[in-house]
Amino acid sequence: MATVAECPADDGLLLALMTAMTAELIVVYDLPPDAQPRPLGPASRYLLARDGPRAIGCCAVEPVEPGLSELKRMFVAPDARGTGVSGALVAESERLARHQGAHRLRLETGVRQPAAMRLYERAGYRRVPNFPPHESDPESVCYEKALS
Repeated sequence: MATVAECPADDGLLLALMTAMTAELIVVYDLPPDAQPRPLGPASRYLLARDGPRAIGCCAVEPVEPGLSELKRMFVAPDARGTGVSGALVAESERLARHQGAHRLRLETGVRQPAAMRLYERAGYRRVPNFPPHESDPESVCYEKALS
């Protein structure tokens, strides 16, 4: 069973997973080969899922405004998908967001990632109108969940 814990932004295992995530998104969305996600803010916190010493998943929680955070950089290694790692990362990101004072957690994914959409819907997220900077992107799908 995977363990999920907070890690520093410069953790080498985290950076390797985020590089793999970016490479996958470049292929899935036919992006330029040098595409990079925008840097996250300094208050962002990072989670790393491990199976023993091996890093198998990651995500980040970025505060947006008081009471609202955003789930970012969700990625699970292809050979670890379907094992519950993504659900554990979502649950821990919600706990972390609540701990930071968030009452709502939102996220953006894309229409070419149906497995991600199913994951978030199963976890209780509801579709919301696309928020900036995704409001005019027809490939973006945004979700939000009230945190109790």
